Amino acid sequence: MKLVDPKKVWYVVRSSVRQEEKAATSIRQAGFDVYFPRMRIERKHRRTNTYTEIEKPLMTGYLFVGFTSFAKHFGMVANCDGVAEILSVQGEPIPVDANDVIAIQTAEMAHCFDDTRAGRIFRREEALTRKLTVEMKFPPGRDVLVSDESHPFRDFHAIVEEVTKSGNIRALVTLFGRAVAVEFQAGQLSPAA
Repeated sequence: MKLVDPKKVWYVVRSSVRQEEKAATSIRQAGFDVYFPRMRIERKHRRTNTYTEIEKPLMTGYLFVGFTSFAKHFGMVANCDGVAEILSVQGEPIPVDANDVIAIQTAEMAHCFDDTRAGRIFRREEALTRKLTVEMKFPPGRDVLVSDESHPFRDFHAIVEEVTKSGNIRALVTLFGRAVAVEFQAGQLSPAA
């Protein structure tokens, strides 16, 4: 992915319906800088239970085009395939601050918009295994609260002792003045305030 040039003046281009990729390619071939923000999602195949990663436009129907400060060829961009219009007010195109475009691109590169397992792992919201994911949320020594309404130890405080191989949490609950090890599922606990 080519990085956004902060020295250029950026404008928003609205593409025809589902023509973002075509518009971006056409504008790029005309010699202009284009940034087409995307996000990635996972779709589960019903029959095979496999996941496929799909790229979608982040802002459906919109992309950014950059011009040098002295040469703004709006007409050439407007005539490109897939372009519906350049966003404007009373015929005057509206510039977008280059820092805003850079912020969107930086967030895209950091997988902030992605709803995929790889994106969650990159953002450290999830780990490679269930056990590691649970350990990220409930490290040993953490004070937790039993939040499951149907659990007999509901509203009890506990201290995480370990995460088992199966991804369950063994925590110490104080019962009759003694610490008793009880095994919980991750959904039954919440971090204590």
